[in-house]
Amino acid sequence: MLIQQTYSYFRKDNFSVNVVYPGPSEKIALMDKPLFLFGTVSPKEAKLKVNGVEAEVDADGAFLVYAPVIVTDEKDGVYFRGKFVFKITSEEREKEVERFVWVRLPSKTSPVDYLGFDNSWRFQPNQNIELQTGENVDVEFKATPGCKGFFNVEGINKDFPLVETSIVNSYDWAEAIFGSGFSSKGNTIEGIYKGHFFVNQKLSNAKITVTLIHPKFGRIKQTASGSVSTIDNQMHRVVQIKHDPNLTVGRFGPAKGYKLFLPEGVKLEITGREGEWLRAKLSNSQNIYIPNGSFYNLPLGTPPPKSGIQIIRTKEFEKFSSVQLSFWEKLPFEIIQQNDPQKIEMNVFNVNSNIDFVFYDRKSDFIREIRHSQPIDGVLKVEIYLNQKAHWGYSTFYDGNILNLRINKPAKKNSKFLFWQNQLENRIIAIDPGHSADDGSIGPRGTKEKDVNYQISVKLKEILEDAGATAYLTRGKAEDLPLNQRKAKVNSFNPEVTISIHNNAVPQSVNPLVHNGSSVYYYFPQALPLSKFVHQKFLEKLKLKDFGLYWDNLYMTRITESISILVEPAFMIVPEQEKLLRDEEFQYKIAESIFEGIEKFYEEYAE
Repeated sequence: MLIQQTYSYFRKDNFSVNVVYPGPSEKIALMDKPLFLFGTVSPKEAKLKVNGVEAEVDADGAFLVYAPVIVTDEKDGVYFRGKFVFKITSEEREKEVERFVWVRLPSKTSPVDYLGFDNSWRFQPNQNIELQTGENVDVEFKATPGCKGFFNVEGINKDFPLVETSIVNSYDWAEAIFGSGFSSKGNTIEGIYKGHFFVNQKLSNAKITVTLIHPKFGRIKQTASGSVSTIDNQMHRVVQIKHDPNLTVGRFGPAKGYKLFLPEGVKLEITGREGEWLRAKLSNSQNIYIPNGSFYNLPLGTPPPKSGIQIIRTKEFEKFSSVQLSFWEKLPFEIIQQNDPQKIEMNVFNVNSNIDFVFYDRKSDFIREIRHSQPIDGVLKVEIYLNQKAHWGYSTFYDGNILNLRINKPAKKNSKFLFWQNQLENRIIAIDPGHSADDGSIGPRGTKEKDVNYQISVKLKEILEDAGATAYLTRGKAEDLPLNQRKAKVNSFNPEVTISIHNNAVPQSVNPLVHNGSSVYYYFPQALPLSKFVHQKFLEKLKLKDFGLYWDNLYMTRITESISILVEPAFMIVPEQEKLLRDEEFQYKIAESIFEGIEKFYEEYAE
């Protein structure tokens, strides 16, 4: 996990505190909880209190504390200046140093003693929207409770009603993931006003103005920053995806979760827009959103993508099986892995099935069976059942208009020599030392995560190569390798396994004194067995707390071509663990844990 690192230094006589995080310009959203701070104190044997809370100070003066913030009246927009008072005590002498950050207070019901809008709350629509006639537009904002209201839309001679609602902050996102889990906060916020209207006529950049009427304070008006326009329903708008080495992501909503990945040349029909996100039609019931700039506009009159299909073929190779589907043009598709039974499901959009033949290349029985169906109009579902214990990765690409799905076969077991067996000999492993040029997390002593990640990666490479494997690093010690170039670097090695090495921090609303330790992350089901093995080895060998095994949408875990996991063996921001991470012997323990997890994976799943 990453946090922003900012340094500040305060000194009074020979008493000083070097605060690594947070810095004076840091802007933090408060969640009705204390904040954590870390750095070093001098003299190193001093006792330290922060806003009355005693800090844990290591022998060399490194500290981590979880303390409440004192909110002052000084304000910068929606942020207030928060104060920390550091009380340093040593040899019966005592000094105090003040430290400031900017904090944003949690949302709460607006004051009831005057009439006003709360501009810290989202006022929807806050972006320009394009849609088709017949669709719905939502209006939402926050203001003084107890009002009646309505809104108007430019070009429509009508008052639309508003309804006052409330919401309950039932849990904190970060605490639910990285902390104690779901916990009801019971924080009810009144004065949330909502409305909607259906667009039944042409609009062009129409603005929405809301009016609130209070029985005591009169009325106020405000206009939303976004506008509403309609798309010409008489002409399809079709685009074609540009080249992106990491593929264009199709999301469930604007800036929302990932649904599928789009290779160059795929055509899509655009049916709407919200800010910088365009809505593309997959079927009558499914849409995705793609970022502006990820496509070329095709000439007006270009028909929306549509194809038939008659044949599915398989072709066997030594290390993979290929499933081939031929279309009239490049169509969007999604891949879904399932473990029980072992199968890969492919959904192809904008296609109507006329499949008469499925050809099996019977040089092997790796592919057990292929089934196909048309669950809804325009969507072809292909289920590929596999004879294997676990997934070993896959790749997809278009060759002309032929969609190729290459499914990796399991690695072959190495033969035994007498009673001894080395399953790592001749394996290809990619190791990604996380971060650089960015530092990643920084510890209380100033240790940079990127440096520790590299040191552990070198040790893992050494141990793997001693066992006969070929191990590659994605970057050198001082090499700047941007994140979005790492997948291509990994795939240039053609590895069976990819390990991305990081070390951890938590979001501000989580207490790192309680919630810390070792964790492992995966995205595709193919990586789940390996992630479990490495996670268990961390717990056995490192003897830190169990911070968890996570499915997580991380860039380095979204590599389909190999079994890819990301590890966070320890916490950079916890003084005791930062000290361990600086120790070469502990770094070897981490490398050995990962090595043993990989070794067990090959022992269990090579065939």
